[in-house]
Parts: sequence; structure tokens; C-alpha cells
Amino acid sequence: MGPGTLTPTESTLAAIWEDILDIRPVDRGQNFFEAGGDSLLATKAVLQIRRTWPVGLTVRTIIDQPVLKDLAAHIDRVTRTEPTPTPPAA
Repeated sequence: MGPGTLTPTESTLAAIWEDILDIRPVDRGQNFFEAGGDSLLATKAVLQIRRTWPVGLTVRTIIDQPVLKDLAAHIDRVTRTEPTPTPPAA
């Protein structure tokens, strides 16, 4: 994937950030806080993210992973529904 190509999760997350931060466009390397985000806006982002995906995201998650592509990867990891295959019993 090229630097400008967004995954579906990144694209949806970018739309949320564009709305909350009032900036366009948001790219996958964008840092939420460097783009003007603060704790209040992070709280708004968390609420919108929770409405979009079944995740127990917190503001701390955005603080720890403020770059769009990293936060999107985190969302993808926690929303995976495919169970890990278990080996057959011997």
C-alpha cells in the first residue's frame, strides 16, 4: 500500500478526524495532537469511534497511538472477529 492509500479503517477514521479537527485532508501519517487535537477533541473522537466500531477505546488509546495509521491498526486488531484456530485434540 502506498503512502497515500488508506485502508477502509483508516479512511473512516480520517473522516472522523476531519470532522472533529476541521482539517482536510487527513493522511495516514497524521498525528491527532499535532493537527490541533487536545483532550476534549480526543474525547469527541473516542465517542465517534465507539459509535462506528465495537471497541472499548479510551482517550489514553489516542494519546498512546496518536498517528492515524497506528490507531487504525489498533482498531483493526481489537475488532477482528475471527477466532484463532485451535489445534485438534490428540
